[in-house]
Amino acid sequence: MKPAMCWMILVALLGTTALVYWPGLAGGFVYDDTSFIVGNDAVHVATRHVRDWAAAAFSFPGGVRQGRWLGMLTFAANHYLGGLDPYGFKLTNLAIHLLNGVLLFLAMRALFDFEHAARREIGTAAGFDGSLAAVAIAGLWLVLPINLTAVLYVSQRLESLSNTFVFIGLWWYLRARLTHWRGEGGALGMWASLLACTGIGVLVKESAVLLPLYAACAELTLGRGRNRDGAPSRVIFLVYGTLLVLPAIVGSLWLVSWIFGPTTYARPFGTWQRLITEARVLVEYVHWIIAPSLDALTLDHDDIRASRGLFDPPSTIVAISALFSLAALAVVQIKRRPLFALGILWFFCGHLLTATVIPLLLAFEHRNYFPSVGLLLACTSLVALEGPLKRSSMQIALAIALGSFYAITTRLRADEWSDPMRLAFSEASKRPQSALAQYGFAVALIEDAHANGQPSIDAAILTLERYRHLPGAGIAYEQALIALSTDSGQGADPDWYRSILDKLRAAPASVQDAKALQQLNACFASRKCKQDGSFLDQAYAAAMSFPHASPVLLYSHSQYAAFLRNDYLQAEKDLRAAIALSPFDPSTRSALATILIDSGQRPAARVELEQLNRINYFGQLDGTIGAIRTQLDK
Repeated sequence: MKPAMCWMILVALLGTTALVYWPGLAGGFVYDDTSFIVGNDAVHVATRHVRDWAAAAFSFPGGVRQGRWLGMLTFAANHYLGGLDPYGFKLTNLAIHLLNGVLLFLAMRALFDFEHAARREIGTAAGFDGSLAAVAIAGLWLVLPINLTAVLYVSQRLESLSNTFVFIGLWWYLRARLTHWRGEGGALGMWASLLACTGIGVLVKESAVLLPLYAACAELTLGRGRNRDGAPSRVIFLVYGTLLVLPAIVGSLWLVSWIFGPTTYARPFGTWQRLITEARVLVEYVHWIIAPSLDALTLDHDDIRASRGLFDPPSTIVAISALFSLAALAVVQIKRRPLFALGILWFFCGHLLTATVIPLLLAFEHRNYFPSVGLLLACTSLVALEGPLKRSSMQIALAIALGSFYAITTRLRADEWSDPMRLAFSEASKRPQSALAQYGFAVALIEDAHANGQPSIDAAILTLERYRHLPGAGIAYEQALIALSTDSGQGADPDWYRSILDKLRAAPASVQDAKALQQLNACFASRKCKQDGSFLDQAYAAAMSFPHASPVLLYSHSQYAAFLRNDYLQAEKDLRAAIALSPFDPSTRSALATILIDSGQRPAARVELEQLNRINYFGQLDGTIGAIRTQLDK
């Protein structure tokens, strides 16, 4: 197909994608958007001062310092241009997604050019139109329903934008690799593409660190580390020995240094349980990508229960067997169907960070933003590129039919996301066993009550009461019930307090539980909560009884100790423990400095002030430091 025709088709597909997503731009912020954007004052940039933009760059929740600065800057730019209107944030996400569609087309076309050149040398070149295949894969991927959360869930811009540099890097690398294959240079381009695009991409999110691995998969299946004459390429081995093997060793050592220690995340499952559960999750991902169901695709997937053994549930061993079979099939087919093998490798490698030992939550759809490319490539290979369907008219008809199905499904999802209440109701309806979905619906009802009055409050109370015993339902349910009852002047049910204690004694407190305890601190401090003051003693005793308390829980306990028990020594101990886990979080250090001042330890407070000065990059903490210095001077 002529290049001009391909670009015309691609432009039409981009326009279709924009129309599909358009209703969803009217929706609101959800979940992590609160901590990343709405409740993150540093992102609310309204000036051109460097310190304000530096504060935004370093404002990733929890004081994380290993990257994501570029992504946080884009949120600040959105606020600077349009305030906190979610429409502008979502429109930016859509623009990034459309750009990624163009970059994916270019990367796929470069991949097929390299594949054709490499296989032609051994006489097995497949006869397909690479440009047409590239535009078909890009078009299907653009409207793939599983990618919706990477577009309309604002904070997941970090995923889509980091993959922008992955796509650029792949396109650049594959073009340079083809030049090297032909003996016309290209070595510098291969080095530059992987170094530059990985380096910039990780400033958005760590997902971009997988770029060299994706390129290595293409090399393994197509180039196989050789030159056009069949001789091994020293440049290729040097590139991957430097950019893949060495970083893998360093990364593994870094991971082992904390993954099982006190700085890991508290989860209700162990590493082995997570690994075998992820087999079931990956099988679900395959289903959601290739044959998605509107009812299965949701924001919340916390109702997926962790596997307790290979046969508990039995689907665990079935999923593991299926994945091993798929991987074995890809290995067997490398020579005959290298594009199929490459697609399967991309799918598995794309989940290397999120589906292995790092104790993240079990499932999120946005984790498939790049892996879905691999699965589309594998399926396209089996059916058309390296499969039995050779007639171009049939290929085009199949692509249109599948694309229409994906587009309609995504449009229906975008309609759900067009209104916060509609989204909350949809999530709760689809996921009746999801504690997050039901709590989100209750919160939406509470927010709606500000406009429509008591009926929504009654519905919220009913929802919270009905679902607070779901597996995984934290103490936020009971805390919300207590807050609603105290705000209305009614007495809180004593069973809600008992339930909080039972939950905190049964499992380690999550970050959400720790934040709910902070709300209870405020409730007792304001004397709205009438329960016996010993309740908080018991609650914190239960929460702190588990090893490896999170920085958020330690901070909450410090505030309780200082301001409700006047125990400044315990508050100082808590904050120092939190700082040991998160040394670059300025909010914890500033809280410690304040506690030290209040308890009369002025020299120690000056030490903490000096520590704040050391992380005051570009003057981002000038306001905080100035306030503490004023306290010291009084």
